Amino acid sequence: SNALGERSMAGKADDLQFLKEDIDEGYQEEHASPPVTASLYEEHDDPGPWWMAPLRSLSIFKESKHPGVAFFHLLFKTLALVVYQFSSKSENFVLVCVIIILLLAFDFWTVKNVSGRLLVGLRWWNYVREDGSTEWVFESTEDMSEIGATDRRLFWVGLYAPAVIWSFCLIPVTVSFKFQWLIVIFAALSLSFANIIGYTKCSKEARQRLEKFAEGGVAQNLVGAIGVSNIISGIGTMMGNAQQQGAAGPRGQQTMSV
Repeated sequence: SNALGERSMAGKADDLQFLKEDIDEGYQEEHASPPVTASLYEEHDDPGPWWMAPLRSLSIFKESKHPGVAFFHLLFKTLALVVYQFSSKSENFVLVCVIIILLLAFDFWTVKNVSGRLLVGLRWWNYVREDGSTEWVFESTEDMSEIGATDRRLFWVGLYAPAVIWSFCLIPVTVSFKFQWLIVIFAALSLSFANIIGYTKCSKEARQRLEKFAEGGVAQNLVGAIGVSNIISGIGTMMGNAQQQGAAGPRGQQTMSV
């Protein structure tokens, strides 16, 4: 009887243990956290570094694929203009001039080597040959569909607008006879127009290359539709007709002379 009682108690303990495990599993399933989606950003697959989060909240960078690059594309040129406007009456001209030129140099390097390549898919540079002539080199991305409309608009506005603003700065400097500030303005215009000329030529060449590629694609599709064999037979027929006409011409002239 004691053995039977011990067996019944062990069986009840096992039943209670299984019941407890079932309750724990059901509780975990009810309070389980929802699965994490593959992308936490609906508009941008690559959220980028943590410091880009405030930039994405701004309306001007919200639709940009490269908000950090777009930010620095506008940062240095904006700082140069702000320093010039608030320091144009400063007596320490040398310090202000050095700061502005450094900002302009940072902007020139950023636009030429970083923002142009990522925002519009263009890149340019030039070098001087041994004979003294200048050689321009242009590069463009093959797939322009990767370039966003917002990035393209930010790039071109940020490229042309500072040149226009610096040009208007020439008027008060000339009227007030503060010709020392012409050094800063001419440096800003020189660097701005260097990038403007380079990217304008690069954009035109990329457009021409795309048009030639499209024309080549149309020609290939036309040849494929007609068939190479039909084209070759047509050319052979035309050459045969031309030879027959050339042979018949002299005989007709001899007959008329007789």
